[in-house]
Amino acid sequence: MIWRISRKSSCDAIRPIVRPGTPHGARAVGPTSAPTREGWPGSGGWPVSFDPDRPPRAAPALWRADTAASVVTLISAPPGFAAAAPLPPAIAPIADATDAGGRHLVIDTPSCRNRLWLLGTEPGAALVILLAPTRHPVRVAAADAARCLIAGVPRLFGTAALSPTRLQHRRLVLLLDILDARLAGASTREVATTLLYPWLADIPALAWTASSERRRTQRMIADARGLMQGGYRALLSGR
Repeated sequence: MIWRISRKSSCDAIRPIVRPGTPHGARAVGPTSAPTREGWPGSGGWPVSFDPDRPPRAAPALWRADTAASVVTLISAPPGFAAAAPLPPAIAPIADATDAGGRHLVIDTPSCRNRLWLLGTEPGAALVILLAPTRHPVRVAAADAARCLIAGVPRLFGTAALSPTRLQHRRLVLLLDILDARLAGASTREVATTLLYPWLADIPALAWTASSERRRTQRMIADARGLMQGGYRALLSGR
């Protein structure tokens, strides 16, 4: 079911994604539709309209395979590849879009979220997983999770690499809260006393200016802006 790509294989040269035509299931953009936003070129996302007000658990973004290490590429099995199998018909994707290069699926299971790119496959075709020539822990974990999904085997362990740790999750949520506050017009001090150091709300202005908490708040604001301005790519790539 898993087929490794050698550096001499033509599959190694395949571009991970092409600009879509009319994606299946995309929301229409018009005066009566909900607010939508398009993926920006170079952002690492798939350029399809989406509703920014929908929660990401219900409407996840579609990332390119060259940007997100958790995206698993699958192709139709070559003749005689007995271990290959199609996607189980009972699988219900929470995101499903098609472009000129293939079909993009996001499938949730009790153990993890699976992101699949079916490259030029026919419906119901037996599939094999293309493994890049690397032992990247996120790519390996994602490929093994996809193997279990196709085989109908519960994935009970080995998915930790596909999610941030609890500490990383708390920091990311905090950075997003800081970014939201700044974009809403909050000052550095307001960010600090609302999100980081609420016990400093009554500190004198001179003491605040000279405090280490102010400098740390400035660093956190810079980190939050950096995350928005491309830093999320490191998170997607598993670095």
